Amino acid sequence: MSVPKPFTINVSPETLDWVTDRVKTARIIPDVQHPKGKEWDDGIPTSTMQELVDYWRDEFDWRKVEERLNSTFKMFTVDIEEGGETLNVHFVHHKSTREGAIPLIYAHGWPGNFLEVENLLKLTEPEDPKQQAFHIVAPSIPGFVFSSAPKAPAFSVGRIASVYHKLMQTLGYNQYVGQGGDWGSFILRSMAISFPDACAGIHLNFVLAIPPSPLKNPLTLLWLALRWFTPEEKTKLGRMQWWMKDESGYSKIQGTKPQTISYALMDSPIGMLAWIREKIEGLVDPDFVWSKEVVITWTMLYLLSGSAGHARIYKQATVLKGEVLDKAISKDVAFGASCFPRDVGYIPRWWAQVGIAENIVFWREHKKGGHFPAVECSDVLTADFLEFVETIKGKRRQALIEAGKDN
Repeated sequence: MSVPKPFTINVSPETLDWVTDRVKTARIIPDVQHPKGKEWDDGIPTSTMQELVDYWRDEFDWRKVEERLNSTFKMFTVDIEEGGETLNVHFVHHKSTREGAIPLIYAHGWPGNFLEVENLLKLTEPEDPKQQAFHIVAPSIPGFVFSSAPKAPAFSVGRIASVYHKLMQTLGYNQYVGQGGDWGSFILRSMAISFPDACAGIHLNFVLAIPPSPLKNPLTLLWLALRWFTPEEKTKLGRMQWWMKDESGYSKIQGTKPQTISYALMDSPIGMLAWIREKIEGLVDPDFVWSKEVVITWTMLYLLSGSAGHARIYKQATVLKGEVLDKAISKDVAFGASCFPRDVGYIPRWWAQVGIAENIVFWREHKKGGHFPAVECSDVLTADFLEFVETIKGKRRQALIEAGKDN
């Protein structure tokens, strides 16, 4: 078994010089004049891009960011074999000193990254001595950031789930719970389906399902066909349909020709910046302001991956139905969900009960928040997650506590 090695971010001077030169020589093309309120209709506006590029060129200091990240996150890498190849997996691992701490794996998606877990790290040593503590593990998806990219052309979500499970086992956590959204939600669902003896529960903030089976769940399918939704459900489902219809071009490109688009994005810091910044605009509440430093840092992390993994996951997801979407999580695994109105993955609880999990123990619909709750409203997400974990009781909870000891 491979032994985890400490990891420190240290971008080479040559790479940093290349990025700096590309930013200094960036050409920001003009936009057309849009009516008020329609500035983002064709993509990221020139004015927004110019502000970001000016900040990147004149104020952003990667070495200071690098130093902060290295001091904030305890990072490691470890070799894990999967599908006949060895992957070097990057992950954050913060261990709690509290007795009874529970192992937690946090799973990110696109265009996010492991930095999303930062506001959850306080769960390792909570201020309230009575609050449940956690050992937190946050891996980077293979091919993302500092995790090596798979060589196999069909490295599916199921294989990523297997890598994550093996990582937890390598760390000595034979029982664990999970939290995540976006691709992380599908990875965790696959873990719950494939490894129910180890995965005690998953809490998601992004829930999708295929239509119910006409043979197994005819009444639920009828309810869905007749569109008997509450006004709130109609709003959230309508937002999801809007995203699929008007905002999903990126996924079509990445899902068909991931290598081609990656040449453009990985060779252009400004192109990657525009690609990421445009997509995150509509995924948060209107009053949430993305920090320029955060957006550029996320962009840098994607540039540093050096592969098409960030795009290729969309093509590998063609087998998602056979691995996740047509399989329900068994009653042995606790399932919880927090639904935020500005997210773009949503189904009502009654649909989830026949399409996702047999044992839904927690479900909450919120009035604010979006696709990145760990960043946008981490206190709300944390409170929900803690409440979810409290529903896991008896032998399963004791097994979680035992798994967290002496690791």
